[in-house]
Amino acid sequence: MKRSTLALVCALSLSIIGHATTSRNGFVESADARNVALLVGVTYGLPGIDLDLNNVREIATHPGYKFDVNELWEEEGSVSNVAKNLTDLSASVTDGGTLFFYFSGHGSKEGLLMDDRLMKIGEIRAAIEKGRAGKAPLERLVMMFDSCYSGALLNGVRKVSHQREDARASEEFANALVKELQIANGRDTYWKKLFVFASSRADETSAAGSNGSAFTVNMRKAFDEAVLAKAKVSEFVTKTQKYTASYHHPVARLVPVTLGDEALVP
Repeated sequence: MKRSTLALVCALSLSIIGHATTSRNGFVESADARNVALLVGVTYGLPGIDLDLNNVREIATHPGYKFDVNELWEEEGSVSNVAKNLTDLSASVTDGGTLFFYFSGHGSKEGLLMDDRLMKIGEIRAAIEKGRAGKAPLERLVMMFDSCYSGALLNGVRKVSHQREDARASEEFANALVKELQIANGRDTYWKKLFVFASSRADETSAAGSNGSAFTVNMRKAFDEAVLAKAKVSEFVTKTQKYTASYHHPVARLVPVTLGDEALVP
């Protein structure tokens, strides 16, 4: 084989290998990067929160993602401790990596109820920003909220009576959440791609039960089915929304929207 032909074959081989390691699937840019997850459960008497964390842990540790999973439970889930963990974990993510944050518990129109007080989205954002100071942006930031009134984390509780108004309130929440997460000294400095999934609209409680919360239980069901079917991210979202329709209406936002066209897992 001529030297020029051999060089071309090697170059093509390296290109194929490089493409394979950058999988861009579902919740991560690459399973080969350092991907970290923080799962927080604070019950205040709600049943099944431990099962929620178990379900999400199973998702996060799928071989296609390989998240290094960290968990905070009950009194561990103080605002300061959640913030510290978000800062430390986001700082530990190497280039090309993803940070995944999940919360199951009570929520309100002001924020997430941690063990000691409410934690606003701005505080979550600030903790992640602090961890990425002086570093490249996270390749992906994945945030999921299973809490009462999670559709009201940034907007006031919406008392609406028509389906069209319900949908609009839902969309307004998702847009406002993305906008809040983008604020970083006027620039997007700490993430490149964003996947937000919230369990309910602004006027809906989260259906928690002894077998786990409706959103997370059905999200796990949708995930398992989507993996078997080699489905896209958008199909996983739609399945979750379909399975929870009797309880509440999950809201998803993908930035950019083309994330929905990716395979959920390799």
